[in-house]
Amino acid sequence: MANGAHYFLYGKLNAAQPGVLQESGFGVTFPNYIVDVQKDESGAYTEAIQFQCLERGGVRIFEGINFLSREPKMSDAALQAMHGRAKTAGMYEYGASPEQMHYVPHVPPGTAALENTWQQAWRAIKVPELLALIESSTHSAFEDTSLMHK
Repeated sequence: MANGAHYFLYGKLNAAQPGVLQESGFGVTFPNYIVDVQKDESGAYTEAIQFQCLERGGVRIFEGINFLSREPKMSDAALQAMHGRAKTAGMYEYGASPEQMHYVPHVPPGTAALENTWQQAWRAIKVPELLALIESSTHSAFEDTSLMHK
């Protein structure tokens, strides 16, 4: 959730395809490829580079590259190292160079929930209920998580 906006995401792993997460959101399913993983001394995952690409009819209609870190704020050196690994993986032509990417600002941990006149207006006109209706009506059976953990 960013600034009160909803984004619903569902994923499915297949043991036969390690490193690939079938992601589903916005009424479409597409593969997410984990192309790079970093671990700390204890073996815990600290960073990952994720590549998403969706083609229809031989035409690329969406691509996304995410640099993921467990650190709330990455150092410039750590970010440049991720760019280097993305370049080595051949991802620059898809938008992984520093000039082609942007940093998504994060709310610091412990920050109070966003509450302003926009939030109040959205609630007054039932936007949360509308988003919930849209979310529930745009998902496929693939995204149905009600049977998980049974």
